[in-house]
Amino acid sequence: MISKAPAPLELSELEATPPPGTVIARLDDLPEHGGKEIIFTEGRFRTSIFIQKTEASLSVFLNFCPHAGTPLNMFDEKFMDLKGKHLLCRTHGALFDPGTGKCVRGPCKGKYLRPIAHHIENGEIISA
Repeated sequence: MISKAPAPLELSELEATPPPGTVIARLDDLPEHGGKEIIFTEGRFRTSIFIQKTEASLSVFLNFCPHAGTPLNMFDEKFMDLKGKHLLCRTHGALFDPGTGKCVRGPCKGKYLRPIAHHIENGEIISA
């Protein structure tokens, strides 16, 4: 089933997240491979998001595969495939465009990762 790109999700719409305007990461703190997982917890609630910087884009997504409901990463903060071209769900191998989050190969082809609303100011990635 092909779906329409979802609107960016405000972190405040989720259970365990910081208030709008919170610095969620600094560009200088991103590792060389560009991926960073950020986990927020509050009581029994947990929210995982990730940042992926490539030469062409910087994106922030909910760390939740639209097919399997699992995080894209398994053990580390590497979200890209070996070629460095697509985001990879390590559970079942689906590939996603790193700029749009659209699944281009795999069982969820045509569906999207959920983008997180953010902006960049003075080298900081800030929740909207």
